[in-house]
Amino acid sequence: MIILEIKKEEFFEKILKVAAPWRIERIEESASKKEINVYLNFPRGTKFKCPICGNECVLRSSKIRSWRHLDLWEYKTYIHAKVPKIDCCNKTPTILPPWVRENSHFTLLMEDNIIKLAKMSTIVRVAKYLREHDTRIWRVINYWVSKCRGKANFSKVINLGIDETSKKGHRYITNFVNLDTRKVMYVADGKDHKTIKEFIKDFKKHRGIAKNIINVTSDMSLAFEKGITKNLPNAKIIIDKFHVIKHINDAVNKVRIDEAKKNDLLKKPSIYGSKIIAA
Repeated sequence: MIILEIKKEEFFEKILKVAAPWRIERIEESASKKEINVYLNFPRGTKFKCPICGNECVLRSSKIRSWRHLDLWEYKTYIHAKVPKIDCCNKTPTILPPWVRENSHFTLLMEDNIIKLAKMSTIVRVAKYLREHDTRIWRVINYWVSKCRGKANFSKVINLGIDETSKKGHRYITNFVNLDTRKVMYVADGKDHKTIKEFIKDFKKHRGIAKNIINVTSDMSLAFEKGITKNLPNAKIIIDKFHVIKHINDAVNKVRIDEAKKNDLLKKPSIYGSKIIAA
């Protein structure tokens, strides 16, 4: 068996994928706080490429910044690095390390982990699991959702689904879904006809064409019907089967209750049940 000797710094550089010219200067471990702090620096005289023109420039100044990285052995891991500024193009651009983005408290790998966790649970639970404040988690989610939505293309959307849900008590939101891809395109506050107009405004910003929508599923809301008729001229309104069955069940149950008041036999439980079960 061949045993290779490797320094602690070199080992961490490999697992953290530290890129040149940054190198690990020192590592501090805190067993009481269950934290690992990795400090990075770059050699004196290092030149940095200007993000505007591409010329290599000498350092003007630097500032130490910190980011939360993926946990190592259940220890919170923080990377602290000198972020340089250079003089070029009549500006002083900041040269960010390749593993972070601007205005973030996390590395890109940590943000990727946050997005994956957010797909499987609530933000509150994700924050608790990562031992972070939920405000920071929401900043990451909002940034990447906005970035991805900016690239969204709705030009091929022809089948639209609309449904409202309660956010907190009687605070309603309306979801607009592409029925072919089953992806949410927009979420509006409220549940009146104005939400349709609000959606169409956003829909057009992403190359969507209102005249292309031929089918819209929704509940029996007169407000939705008004908004669809006014803003989607070629759309056929299809009532969601869930709401149709719910209305039938409620009607049958009302009749059963009224009849039970007149007939004592109907007050006893029936083996057939009292509701229509959807196939």
